[in-house]
Amino acid sequence: MNWKKTFAIIRREYVERIRTKAFWIATLLIPFFLFGLIGIQILVSGRAGGERKVAIVDLTGHLYEPLVKDLASQEAKNQSSGKRPLHWVLERRPIVGDLASTKKALEKEVLAKKISAYLILDPADLQKDKVEYYSTTVSEFVALTQLERALTRIRLREKIAQRGLPAGLASELEKRIDLKAFKVTESGTAEEKGAGIVAALIFFFLMYSTFFMYGYQVMRGVIEEKSSRIVEVIIASVRPTELMLGKIFGVGLVGLTQYGVWALLAMNLSLPAVATAMASTDMGVPRIPVSMVGFFILFFLLGYFLYASVYTAIAAPFNTDQEAQQLAMIPMVLIVSSIAVYPAVMNNPSGGIAVFFSLVPFTAPLTMFLRTALAVPPLWQIAASIVLLIGTTVGLAWFAGRIYRVGILMYGKKPTIPEILRWVRYSPGKAPQPAAPEAT
Repeated sequence: MNWKKTFAIIRREYVERIRTKAFWIATLLIPFFLFGLIGIQILVSGRAGGERKVAIVDLTGHLYEPLVKDLASQEAKNQSSGKRPLHWVLERRPIVGDLASTKKALEKEVLAKKISAYLILDPADLQKDKVEYYSTTVSEFVALTQLERALTRIRLREKIAQRGLPAGLASELEKRIDLKAFKVTESGTAEEKGAGIVAALIFFFLMYSTFFMYGYQVMRGVIEEKSSRIVEVIIASVRPTELMLGKIFGVGLVGLTQYGVWALLAMNLSLPAVATAMASTDMGVPRIPVSMVGFFILFFLLGYFLYASVYTAIAAPFNTDQEAQQLAMIPMVLIVSSIAVYPAVMNNPSGGIAVFFSLVPFTAPLTMFLRTALAVPPLWQIAASIVLLIGTTVGLAWFAGRIYRVGILMYGKKPTIPEILRWVRYSPGKAPQPAAPEAT
């Protein structure tokens, strides 16, 4: 291994990519776009606003007025707290003919946009704690939740009055416990409001997208050089393994450079605005510990080298992106599998599922990072995850190198899996079996 030549390839790959306009456009625009979206979501959180005109068919004869008062009271509370609440316009509608014909008439009004929805307060359904709500959409979760809670409070007061209990008891029972969560660490305890979790998830999804983006760049780079026959000239001066490692390290440095620029932009421009917006909500100001940043860099590097080796092995035997697409699904599925289990990791960072997937090398970079951000796992689990990742990466790099040194100069028909595996067993001095004669 000639490391001088390897470093020259690393420098070439790095400089070639960071000098492009596309790199700097993406590097400068993505953080503004990302933090802008986060800021908008925070600002509009809990401020759905708007007007909901709902027709009420009150078959009980006594729930309409309490419902109007309750929703008006909640609207006033939200306004006093600085939020932009929903404005409810309730209209009492009588039964015309029978209930079925009344429903059909109201459905026409809903479809004609004269009303937003209509609500049926049927005593038989209320005995079963059920109420029917009809609208053109059932995805207005803020509106549905407000209406559901208002009806729950009214029913609670009604039941208390029916049993002859004090009327003030309803207000006491409606109060909810404010549970404050404190995170215990070696340095002490601190209240955890959720901003830290949001920061961890941002890092998590950045790492997730990077494995796709830069792993695919490695694959594209190999295929482009091979298809343009440039690699034949390069191989005359360097060994295939030196070229492969130079590509992997060079593209990896591009990724770290991009993260460095994003970090500087976040600290100086975007993050203060987002932090100010989050401070005005229940989430609080985000605190990003140094340990979270350290684990992010560590598992980003380990994960990147792991998947870059896989993408390199996939790219070497093929001449076009289309030929490599089928096998490129393998690392894609492995990366996505980390997303499939992340809700379970969020709910129980020390559970069996979290521990298992944080030790499996292909899901460990994302899963173990998320675990360290939520609740620091035992040191032996972190060490085992890192050792398994390094061992698997070394093994895959060796495997990729064996394929790369033969496949990089193979042209013609797309090789089969058995042919590729034979390349791994190929020894220098022995002519490898080509995939097919080169097309003339």
